[in-house]
Amino acid sequence: MNGRVPEREEQRRLALFKAAFREVAEKGFAEVTLDDIARRAGVSKGVTLYYFASKEDLFRRLFGWLVDSIHARMREAVSERTDPVEKLQALVAITFPSPSKNRAFFRTFVDFCGLAARREGFREVTARFYEGCREIDGAIVEDGMRRGVFVIRDPVSAASTLRAIFDGLMMQWLAEADPEVTFPAYRQRCERELIQYLVAGSNPLRGSDGEGSDPLRGSDGEGSDPLRGSDPIQSAAS
Repeated sequence: MNGRVPEREEQRRLALFKAAFREVAEKGFAEVTLDDIARRAGVSKGVTLYYFASKEDLFRRLFGWLVDSIHARMREAVSERTDPVEKLQALVAITFPSPSKNRAFFRTFVDFCGLAARREGFREVTARFYEGCREIDGAIVEDGMRRGVFVIRDPVSAASTLRAIFDGLMMQWLAEADPEVTFPAYRQRCERELIQYLVAGSNPLRGSDGEGSDPLRGSDGEGSDPLRGSDPIQSAAS
């Protein structure tokens, strides 16, 4: 009987995490209350406060749980591939699973990043998220260089650049007027830019010939790419 108590408590914490995640994805951190979370989880506010000292404590732990879950899924996806390019493609598939899942996660992630800029506990979790991502990304880069698939470059810098491509394209996708329609093009572009950067050594977010290779750009190369002209790296270099 006693052995079931920790398991039951873990299940209840998980239910509260999932309820809090959905509430933040829909309303934003500032608008969510413990009552909202308890109601969605099917428990009382008192039960919520039994497991978490405050709303901030719950959300900080939720953020940590999300980070651990993401890292675990990334490592699992990568471990199932042997080819470095296929490992990158697996990461793209994990990062861009579907419009609804991406919207829910990145809305929540943006909220948490805002908190991280002001509160140390959230900053530490954000730092842990990027540390884990760079570790996974860097291992792929080093493996690809050893195999002669990727161009030789500093793996630490390359891992940081990979993450910038992931996050930059995802943030811009969130601002799209019709994210459902543009989602496949952003996913394709992310995969293409990552591979092109590592294999061809070209500038991220710019085609090798500068024309016609972007799924978000029209056939004439003019006027239809929401990313064109908005890249601060490209603008500063030109």
